[in-house]
Amino acid sequence: MYDYIIVGFGIAGFSFAQQLEENNRNFIVFDNQSQQSTRIAGGMFNPIILKRFTPAWQAAEMLPYALLQFQKAELKYKKKYIHYIDIYRKLASIEEQNNWIVASDKPVMRDFMQPISKEKIEGIEAPFGFGVLKGTGIVNAGNLLDDVIKNLQKKDKIKQETFDYEALEIHQEFVSYKGIKARKIIFSEGYGMLNNPFFKQLPLMGTKGEMLMIETQTDIPYIVKSNVFMAPNVMQKGQFYIGATYNWEDKTNTPTPEAKTHLEMKLKQLFAKDYSVISQKAGIRPTVKDRRPLVGTLKKHPNVGILNGMGTRGVILAPSTAKFLFKHMEFGMELPKEIDIRRFED
Repeated sequence: MYDYIIVGFGIAGFSFAQQLEENNRNFIVFDNQSQQSTRIAGGMFNPIILKRFTPAWQAAEMLPYALLQFQKAELKYKKKYIHYIDIYRKLASIEEQNNWIVASDKPVMRDFMQPISKEKIEGIEAPFGFGVLKGTGIVNAGNLLDDVIKNLQKKDKIKQETFDYEALEIHQEFVSYKGIKARKIIFSEGYGMLNNPFFKQLPLMGTKGEMLMIETQTDIPYIVKSNVFMAPNVMQKGQFYIGATYNWEDKTNTPTPEAKTHLEMKLKQLFAKDYSVISQKAGIRPTVKDRRPLVGTLKKHPNVGILNGMGTRGVILAPSTAKFLFKHMEFGMELPKEIDIRRFED
């Protein structure tokens, strides 16, 4: 008998599996790779909301633990997944300069926000300079997941198939699925949760995001943020991610010409050099109406859990929320009220 069945294996499923491994629990994974938001998102970690210069919810508090968990993965697989890259937020006016200066003196913010830089960046006009963020960067989540999945395949601990909810039998002491028994099961399916009869009532909205990959002769060692972000591809010099769109209506993973046009229009307002588009990708972010994760268990079946709703900051939030869920399901520790799915029961 397994300790856990994990359904879905993006950044949330990986983070929970990591908790299980660290605590000597065995598990098996089911994943059909229908949800690609982890791979599309680019893996950026930044605890500051750059539109308003405010801290993102719990991001600064959860970031150190997240980086520790990814460092453990680096040691295990002997690969580099964490890439520290400063973010240069292009300032659009004197007012934004003043707002940056004020915000950078506040608790939490001062750990990341640096003085305004007038550094010249090739191809980018910035008469009001850049607000600089340190301690930020990119986790190469796509490569990480590929390496973890290969390892699970070698150990016969992953089945790459669609989970059949009707075949799940829930008992008081265990669950059973097509002859596989486990003490507990958790679902970390991203936007695929809407097909899950156990949790589909939760208010997961889902936001489609599209991103371009461009190639250019310009070498920019920073993530530059304006109306779009321009982030270096850590695997290939001269390539940059351009993103991202937010579409609340379209719930497909199909890239659209409208998004490409929109992103290129915004990019040309930021970047004046020649480039070529080499790819376009789309995915559905698992966003929640109150912008907090969905973590918890069924009231009638505490051996059935959910880890979802990480939104745009999955690499920061997933490791800590996975730890909370593990301790809740194994030891009965209370979940933080802000992430507990019980908040939607009233």
